[in-house]
Amino acid sequence: MKKTAIQLKTVIILLPVFMLITIAISLSKDLEHKKHSTQTEEETEEKVENRETNTLHTPKSPEGFTTVWISPEKQQLIGIKTDEVTTRRLVRDIRTVGIVEADETKIARVSVKFSGWIKDVFANYVGKYVERGEPLFTIYSPELVSTQEEYLLALRAKDSFEKSSFPEISSSARSLLEATRRRLLLWDIPEREIKKVENTGKPLKYLTLYSPISGYVTKREAFPEKMIMPNEVIFEIVDLSTVWVLADIYEYELPLVKEGQEATLTLSYYPGEVFRGKVTYIYPTLETKTRTAKARFEFKNEDNKLKPGMYANVELKIPLGEKLAISEDSVIDTGERKIVFVAMEDGTFEPREVKVGQKAGQYYEILKGLKEGETVVRSANFLVDSESRLRTAIEAFGTETPGHAHGGSETVSETPKEVNISFTPEGESPKVGDNTFKITLTDKDRNPIKDAKVDVLLHMPPMPSMGMPAMSVSAEGKHVKDGLYIAEVNIPMGGSWQVRITVQRPGKTPVSRFFEINVR
Repeated sequence: MKKTAIQLKTVIILLPVFMLITIAISLSKDLEHKKHSTQTEEETEEKVENRETNTLHTPKSPEGFTTVWISPEKQQLIGIKTDEVTTRRLVRDIRTVGIVEADETKIARVSVKFSGWIKDVFANYVGKYVERGEPLFTIYSPELVSTQEEYLLALRAKDSFEKSSFPEISSSARSLLEATRRRLLLWDIPEREIKKVENTGKPLKYLTLYSPISGYVTKREAFPEKMIMPNEVIFEIVDLSTVWVLADIYEYELPLVKEGQEATLTLSYYPGEVFRGKVTYIYPTLETKTRTAKARFEFKNEDNKLKPGMYANVELKIPLGEKLAISEDSVIDTGERKIVFVAMEDGTFEPREVKVGQKAGQYYEILKGLKEGETVVRSANFLVDSESRLRTAIEAFGTETPGHAHGGSETVSETPKEVNISFTPEGESPKVGDNTFKITLTDKDRNPIKDAKVDVLLHMPPMPSMGMPAMSVSAEGKHVKDGLYIAEVNIPMGGSWQVRITVQRPGKTPVSRFFEINVR
């Protein structure tokens, strides 16, 4: 009986202990379940937050860029268009301006090798067209008359001593005749004129000179009764059936230009008419100021439409072969590297650095960074680029300890509503050249923001129809007073420019605003 009482007492004492252990185990399981649920909710919230901020971390992204996710609705709103990376037949166009000049190998200069006086002039004005063999002028020369008389005497002596019994005399007569005849030939006296002297037995008082080629008289120094001296240029005649065009080729284009390549020429005076020729020579020296070299083109000029001194547009089409290529609109040039945005299957846009080769028309040859079949953004690149850079800055803050940044300052997530950005150009409207932009910053309570870093980026999309690539200009806004920031920007050309103003406050995430200006 006593033993039973002791056992009952022991059970009564241990029962509360077992109950406490059971409650503790239950609480532990509930706490673990709650913790697991909280972690799951946090992961879900983090994924949602990442999707809402349009960012996905990718270690392959170039420095300064982040992969972004843009909803289909927003893609349609901002006008994103894509192109497939394919192999294309690329043709490089080289356009330049040249000057029409006479073919130097088809210029004839008429002169005489003896002195004399001009009597008659037949080609009596500059610009006259003469045929080959057409008379130009006649000349009287005492030297020429004297030499002809010597020739006639030598001719008679030869005939007289031809049958002489003294061979030495006969040989001397022939030598004198040959020497006199040779002198006439060295003076460029035509054979027909010498024959005329032989047939008539009289010297020609006046010698007629003829045009050596068919062409236009471009220089005339022949006037009646004028005395001329040996080797004085009396006429210059140019054959314009073919002409040269001398054009400047930039240094970086020289490796593409070869002798024998076909070229086309157009003139503003003859709209719609195309002349076809070829490269005949590339000059061996470079103009140091312009970094160009002269190239010579040859064109037929059957209708004499190409006149020396004219300006002409010359174009070369140089085939580069089959190359992997993308549109120039797809490439963002940062100045240090070239970036494209690759459209992924999950709706994200991955920034990728590429290495480009030759530019042919509206396409860049791709040497590295893309594969055939991939899809890249072709339009609205500027907006995707801005979104990527902004999200990169946001991620940089997000990598710090929650609630803190470097230096122990508190990091606060700042929404666009907490920063008011006012942007106005100084003056009536923006202009080409130097401009002053005023940026006013206030917080949600309309208090001026004085401690911000303000970056201004101007961007003009490419205009393929005009052969113009995209352009970007950046500047930094400097605080003047009471939340007013001034940015000095040099705008290179007129047109519509997109403006992005990014505001970065200490310990807060960047905020951007987009504007559009028309530059005159």
